[in-house]
Amino acid sequence: MDDLFLTPPYVPQGDQHLPVVPQIQVTRNCNLACGYCFQDHSGGIIGLSTVETILRRVIAHNLAVDPFNKTIQVYWHGGEPLLAGLDFYRAVIRLEAQYPELSFQNRIQTNGTLMTEEMARFLADHHFQVGFSIDGPQDIHDLYRRFRGSRAATYEAARRGLECYRGHAGVDRVAVIAVVTRASIHRAAELFEFFKQLRAVVQLDIYDVRWLDLLQEGGRVAGWSDFAPRPDEVGRFLIELFDLWFWDQDGLVDFNELRQEVKLALQPEINLGDPYDKKRCDFRRLIFAPDGLVFSCDQWVNDAQTALGEIHRDSLETILTNKEVLWEKMKQRLRRSGKHMACGGCEWGRQCGGGCFSCMKYNAMLLRARAAGLPDDRWVDAVLPPVWEEIRGETYFCEGLRAFRRHLQEAVRRELADVG
Repeated sequence: MDDLFLTPPYVPQGDQHLPVVPQIQVTRNCNLACGYCFQDHSGGIIGLSTVETILRRVIAHNLAVDPFNKTIQVYWHGGEPLLAGLDFYRAVIRLEAQYPELSFQNRIQTNGTLMTEEMARFLADHHFQVGFSIDGPQDIHDLYRRFRGSRAATYEAARRGLECYRGHAGVDRVAVIAVVTRASIHRAAELFEFFKQLRAVVQLDIYDVRWLDLLQEGGRVAGWSDFAPRPDEVGRFLIELFDLWFWDQDGLVDFNELRQEVKLALQPEINLGDPYDKKRCDFRRLIFAPDGLVFSCDQWVNDAQTALGEIHRDSLETILTNKEVLWEKMKQRLRRSGKHMACGGCEWGRQCGGGCFSCMKYNAMLLRARAAGLPDDRWVDAVLPPVWEEIRGETYFCEGLRAFRRHLQEAVRRELADVG
């Protein structure tokens, strides 16, 4: 792995002294087999002894960094985390109860199909914040989100789970992650109305696994590129969705990315830092796999070669230092060929976040390796050295995003003028 990126000298700048936000992968396994998902869903549930070690080390680290912050955020992910069952989460609450001086904010992301009355009651009683994965109306959702094995549609089970939790938690709004593919990119109005009726706070995940700059033949691998929309489609989708949301008078639906874009338009001085990291990435987030390995990103958990360390063996300070070095090497590697970088000359370059190497480039190379019959840890061999020099650092959707941001800025300007 080290040979892939630009070699040191590199001196960490102290980010390893930030508090840690753990994302615990309860299991890699999942009861769904979504058509656009390429993760390896297998294996068992994380051991409670590993969970205890993670919590103990995170708590000790965070209190050492900031002894006045008594809140610990914990994200429970998968795979499908509800596969662990109710007794697992009861044990988690008992572990957290060993620290009565602290307040835990538990957040869990689920496809909702395994939600039961008893589970929903427990999560509500213990103040878990629950996010659901729903892609839109039934025909959109069921197109790719199918049960593993039977291939049966999942929409009805997912909606039952969501409404079951909402009833027990007494919440008006529900958090949703929605994957947008070419199958739904032209249906912005339908998506808006659906999520408005659902009274959702939505995080959009526009499918971005492509390899236009990774294969000299510009080719495809097993049709995976068909899931990703074109830049012009992304631009038109975001403009239509923004207009519906921005001028809506009811306020029953929210979109995290759109609200963030308005904030950036109102405060152009905001600088999100160097490009090449996805906007929602956070250096403080560490991904803990069921076997104790620690990763920078949950996209990498099937490839032990990219691990930053192992929680039973390595200190969090060492793991965070490894993460900082790894991220910097990635950025330097992408900067090597300046003629291919559009971020520096883009008016939104310091706010956009640029392309995400792990989510876009790494995943494309991983799929390329699998198509060539290579194991996941040999993804580097899927792209030969001449092509490395052609890798682009920005997102494939730049032109669409620029059109969207120009449209948004004009809408915000007009609204401010009307208010004034």
